[in-house]
Amino acid sequence: MMEEKQIREELERTLANDSSNYSKILELSTKLASFDTDNVRFSVDAGVIDRLGTELVARQETAVSELVKNSYDADAIKVTLKFENSDTIGGTLYIEDDGLGMTKEQLVNGFMRISSTDKLRNPLSERYNRKRAGQKGIGRFAVQRLGEKLTITTQTLEDDFALVLTIDWNKYQGDIDLVNITNKIIIVPKRKEEGTTLKIEGLKDKWTQAAVKRIYRYVSAIIQPFPLSEQEETNNDIEIIDPGFKTVFKKLDNNKSIVIADESSMIYDHALAEIDGWIDDNGLGIYSIISKQLDIDEYGEIGSDPDNMSVPFSELKKVRFKAYYYIYNAGLIPKMQESSIKKLSRKSGGIRLYRNGFRVLPYGEIGNDWVSLDESVKKRSILPVHGNLNFFGFVELTDTEKVFNETSSREGLMENEALIQLQNFIYRTLITGVIKVAEVRNVKIASGQKKEGKVWEKIEVRIKDIAHTLEALDQELEKEEGNIQVKRKRKKKIEKLKKDIEQVAELQKEETSKMLKEKSMLRVLSSVGITIGQFIHEVRDYLINMQSDVNFLLEKLRSDTVLLERVVILEQNIATFRSYTSYFDNIISQNVVRELKPIEIQNIAEKFWTSIHNDAIKSNIKFDEPVRNGFYLYTLPMHPSEWSSILFNFYTNAKKAIKRTKKDGEIKIECGETDKFIYLEFSDTGDGISEENEEKIFEEFFTTTSQKALDVIDESNEITGTGLGLKIVKDIVSSYRGKIQVVSPKQGFNTCLRIEIPKATDKELDSHDI
Repeated sequence: MMEEKQIREELERTLANDSSNYSKILELSTKLASFDTDNVRFSVDAGVIDRLGTELVARQETAVSELVKNSYDADAIKVTLKFENSDTIGGTLYIEDDGLGMTKEQLVNGFMRISSTDKLRNPLSERYNRKRAGQKGIGRFAVQRLGEKLTITTQTLEDDFALVLTIDWNKYQGDIDLVNITNKIIIVPKRKEEGTTLKIEGLKDKWTQAAVKRIYRYVSAIIQPFPLSEQEETNNDIEIIDPGFKTVFKKLDNNKSIVIADESSMIYDHALAEIDGWIDDNGLGIYSIISKQLDIDEYGEIGSDPDNMSVPFSELKKVRFKAYYYIYNAGLIPKMQESSIKKLSRKSGGIRLYRNGFRVLPYGEIGNDWVSLDESVKKRSILPVHGNLNFFGFVELTDTEKVFNETSSREGLMENEALIQLQNFIYRTLITGVIKVAEVRNVKIASGQKKEGKVWEKIEVRIKDIAHTLEALDQELEKEEGNIQVKRKRKKKIEKLKKDIEQVAELQKEETSKMLKEKSMLRVLSSVGITIGQFIHEVRDYLINMQSDVNFLLEKLRSDTVLLERVVILEQNIATFRSYTSYFDNIISQNVVRELKPIEIQNIAEKFWTSIHNDAIKSNIKFDEPVRNGFYLYTLPMHPSEWSSILFNFYTNAKKAIKRTKKDGEIKIECGETDKFIYLEFSDTGDGISEENEEKIFEEFFTTTSQKALDVIDESNEITGTGLGLKIVKDIVSSYRGKIQVVSPKQGFNTCLRIEIPKATDKELDSHDI
């Protein structure tokens, strides 16, 4: 009671003499409330900030992308990220946007309020009606994940001052009540009209140029890269159209600023031609082709009917697209940039689709040919190069009337007339641009075209309407004049032709299905072959050790002093050997079953760990049971042995990398899910992967462990790399529309490989009784 009385007296004195010391009053009031034995209240330990930051935002890419999304949600047009002295831990990151900024009330009740509901109550942004991209309440924890200290400077258009708030995350330690930690907001003169700047000091991770480019690609794949729409006038009022969103990534070293990544520096400045297309108010397609290199600046019309450019697209409104056209190995791109652009085109080439500002998958993904560009190349009716690798582009759909709807599985848009017209418009516009470029370059456009001297003759190329069908042909023929008998015969022939084509289509489906199954089995068998090759190298070490132990026992049978110890070691070696053989016996037996089925990735990872962790212990590697971030982690149907090959490749590579450090190591596996994917991350403390090798490791025959001669292989006790392991892993992942990439390592690790595989659909789970 004495302590309670002292707190009451101190509170009274503070209220009387220092009434504006709210922190002291709050602290004393909280202490006084603890004496209330009849009522209890929730309290929050300050250490929750650190735990939430680690658990909610595990990767540095995710943390930065959440902050970029916050700028997007604040209606920014441009956000610039500057990494200062970031090649080592402890650098500084500046994130500066030109968005709406925050008032004091928004700063206090929005940013400083954990789990605020603003984004739930207001799903669209204030100025441009953007659909909110950031996850609710993640931004503040993303900042804590990135660095030790945060300074926010923000100003709105209405205020004539700026607000500055500094937060030292080191204050948020355990055993302190969260409510008792204070952060002061100060008022300073405005630095610009509106917007927010985050200064994050004491970065917890290194940010190399490769890591900065990686996060740029990650962010640009989510949010539409730049605007195509323009302001429109409706009822004499100007409707505010979203001008789009740009990101620029810079590094500051020795007071010198270098742009590492933006749309210009990455690819766009080196395009041979820029092709734009849009639908006007009457549904008519308009295009423009611009090439500074070739002095092209041309506009034209694209109609729904390829033979009549004045026929509008009945289902298309508010559609715009932009594509950058590249021709490789022709001296048209600077050599310094050509190889990197060509490499990037293998991953990001093609035409992406954005609906209401957000990416729609799988359009523009590897292997997706939704505009039929690659198919057109194979037909060779148009000769100049025009495959997906030759374009970087995107389509912008402003679809408030929901003409384009996603399928129930979220895998693309529903096939309807609007989508067919969209494909038709984009394809024909792109081909128009390709032909114009070819004409100016004096390149052959079609087979049969003749040369007049040194110049190819002018020809009229009819770009076939990819939406043209037999039904449309039938309707056109009906309009023609002729007697009834002729029309009946023609109709019978068309009906027969339709049936023949349907039969061919069915046969093609059957053959395609057989081919895919055979290809799948060949991939499975090749992956097993690589796995067995790795296994043989591993077994050799154990056989040598066991033989050595047996020889030792034969010599020492008469001596009992060390016999027991050696027998125990021998038993451990045999146990590890047995776990290896059982694991591979299981892989081989799985290949008897050819059925693909949804795979629970955590279960697969745990089975692998059970078989391998004894070997890890023997190799002085800490390998804890895989971490589960979520439940029911089923991938789309796969073959079980493919995951065995993937994990064993990762493991053996990690062992080699750790061995090169000549230190004890650690391996970690984490499994979880995102909106559309199941992921697995494999981390190790080996010697890491250099920037220049991050892309090369997935190429065939690339290895850092191959020996130069056969006698060296025989003498070496190292596992020799074939250069095929990760190539096969990538092929497996790509065949399921998945992704594999080197991502920024987690804290305490030097390498992290991340695999993403699409989730199993409800239909796939039901069909396998899961």
